Amino acid sequence: MNCKLRLLVLSIVLAAGTIGMVSFRAWPVQASPPQNPWQPSGFQGAWCAQGDPAKQCSITGNGAFLTFTNEQGSTSTGHFVGMSQNVVSADQWQFVQGTLSSDATRIDWSNGTFWARCSSGGGGGGHHIPNVDGTWFRGGDRSKSCYIRQRKRNLSLTNEGGQTGSGRTDGRWHLTSNWSGTQVNGTISRDGDTIYWDNGTSWTR
Repeated sequence: MNCKLRLLVLSIVLAAGTIGMVSFRAWPVQASPPQNPWQPSGFQGAWCAQGDPAKQCSITGNGAFLTFTNEQGSTSTGHFVGMSQNVVSADQWQFVQGTLSSDATRIDWSNGTFWARCSSGGGGGGHHIPNVDGTWFRGGDRSKSCYIRQRKRNLSLTNEGGQTGSGRTDGRWHLTSNWSGTQVNGTISRDGDTIYWDNGTSWTR
């Protein structure tokens, strides 16, 4: 009887151990979420339509929202498509979608065009610095005068409300301005007579 009792106890212990192992293995291991290689900032910056340095474009961002400016100075708000961080939609451009390459150097648009990162150029002669010095008018309204004073690449700006800001041009048809801590970027039209700001306004001279 004593021997049989020991065998029974041993059987119970082994069975319990087996159940414990099965129960432990049944719990799935929580894997870390995959890291998305694309970030919203991957879209932002200067671009060249069809890779042509003469066709300057830009993308600026404010949180989850983007502003696109094409080589003709036309602007559109934009947003990311679904949960993806490498596909965007341009709302005012008939919702054309752009897909960012994995190395963030090219955007392929669903209308068959593409934007490529503009080369930095460097050295030999640099880029022509646009002349934006003078009086401008918000939205072309002559009653809303704005002013830019330019010293080489550095700018002093005054809007139609008398507020002042500082800025700089990168010499490639783009401006950056700072208004008491708020940054507003601008793209100059190819004729040099309109600045399209990424807050949805424009200045014309």
